[in-house]
Amino acid sequence: MGIYNNFAYIYDALMQDVNYHKWVDYIELLFRHYRVRPRQIVDLACGTGNITIILKERGYDVIGIDRSEDMLFVAREKARSRGMDIPFIFQDMRYISLHRPVDAMTCICDGINYIPSEEELDLVFKGVYRYLKAGGIFVFDISSYYKLSSILGNNTFVRTDEDISYIWQNYFDKRSQLCEMELSFFVKEGEYYRRFDEIHWQRAYRTEEIVEHLEKNGFEDVGVYQPFTLKPPKKKAERIFFAAKKGKIVS
Repeated sequence: MGIYNNFAYIYDALMQDVNYHKWVDYIELLFRHYRVRPRQIVDLACGTGNITIILKERGYDVIGIDRSEDMLFVAREKARSRGMDIPFIFQDMRYISLHRPVDAMTCICDGINYIPSEEELDLVFKGVYRYLKAGGIFVFDISSYYKLSSILGNNTFVRTDEDISYIWQNYFDKRSQLCEMELSFFVKEGEYYRRFDEIHWQRAYRTEEIVEHLEKNGFEDVGVYQPFTLKPPKKKAERIFFAAKKGKIVS
């Protein structure tokens, strides 16, 4: 599934209002809450490197992993422009392969939603568990079932700006729990606009499904949080954070 191709080069322009420093503040809050002090962090589904770069700025030894070569190209250019040497690796997080275990892994801003089945979710969690050191922590978030099924699902969104406009049509299938997103972008190039289209699919996971699969794959101390707090998520939370530590070995 080729995703984030042309989109990679306008992604940051569309996300410029996101306070990534706040997100990293929260990741560090969870580190402190779990009493871990990681040095090496792997940032899964790192995209254009916004979280990865801030983690590097804060002194962590980081690696970014993503399955979009275009997103990784943008991430590498951004890191180089800041004088940073960050390994950005082209890899599918269902099949993680590292040289050595690390202290922590993150997967921020819907990365897990791009895993379309529970069987593949197990592959992700097994790989993360395998490459975490004993006592290592995994921090990630999802767009909630409520958000994908009721807020985005079967709705259309339109943005009209001078430089970038889009039409975003969504269709939610209750049977597969997949939200199909059809995106048409119009990007200004000189006097004209260039159009390109992408289709994305995100899986709507229920909180209990995520917790069950984490515990099934050996994770302990699983926490489920309302964004940027240590409180449990609200009933209609649109985003939910998870944190879990590596426990006993699973065969």
